[in-house]
Amino acid sequence: MLYEIFLAFIQAATEFFPISSSGHLALAEIIFKNKPDMLFFVVLHLASLLAVAIFTRKEIIKLISFDREYRKMWVYLIIATIPAAIFGYFLESKIESSFSSLLFLGLAFMFTGIILLSTKFSSVFSEISWKHSVFIGLFQVLALFPGVSRSGMTISSGLFSGLKREEAVKFSFLLSIPVIFGAFLLELIKTPINLSQTTSWTIPFLVCVIFSLLFLNFLYYIVKRGNLWIFSFYCFLIGISTLILALI
Repeated sequence: MLYEIFLAFIQAATEFFPISSSGHLALAEIIFKNKPDMLFFVVLHLASLLAVAIFTRKEIIKLISFDREYRKMWVYLIIATIPAAIFGYFLESKIESSFSSLLFLGLAFMFTGIILLSTKFSSVFSEISWKHSVFIGLFQVLALFPGVSRSGMTISSGLFSGLKREEAVKFSFLLSIPVIFGAFLLELIKTPINLSQTTSWTIPFLVCVIFSLLFLNFLYYIVKRGNLWIFSFYCFLIGISTLILALI
């Protein structure tokens, strides 16, 4: 139970903080040579999805009700999602092979760190448009690979393209919903849920939801203050550590 709660905490932190959840999962698999229970991660993905839905509930209600202010947001979200869907289909084999390379993981973590550090110099603020969506969508393609953070790429590219900080982080969170839901469905198809088997995971599920909400709020606060770049130091640290492991 304690180990599962620990994994739930790690899932909550790495899913939304710009430090790559897939990179940490791949790193754990390589180091410990132990593939985790994918059914358990299906449950944790569901917890992450619930957390982000709660956090963006006002925006989701506006989207569902086709609020005049949010009608164009549907188009922007679709535009930003298309590139990752297309490239994910054609690059599936290369993406899967990158999960087993410590060298690739180390370089990917370092790349994420560089992108995050670069946001320290972004300063233009404007409303979202389809051009922002295309730019953010192309950056999200990079996050298909482990070690490259999805939230890091989408928020950073939003800031690079001149979005207001609040809009960049909100758009990133909304964009994460189809991504997390898609990952949840894929894992669910591969590993169908047995309800009797998952009853013992209630506490880890709740832990993941609660900490995800805390981390989402904290990240929102960090971005609003223009300090997304501070996460780059962690990415550099884990990137250098991973590269050292690759050379041993």
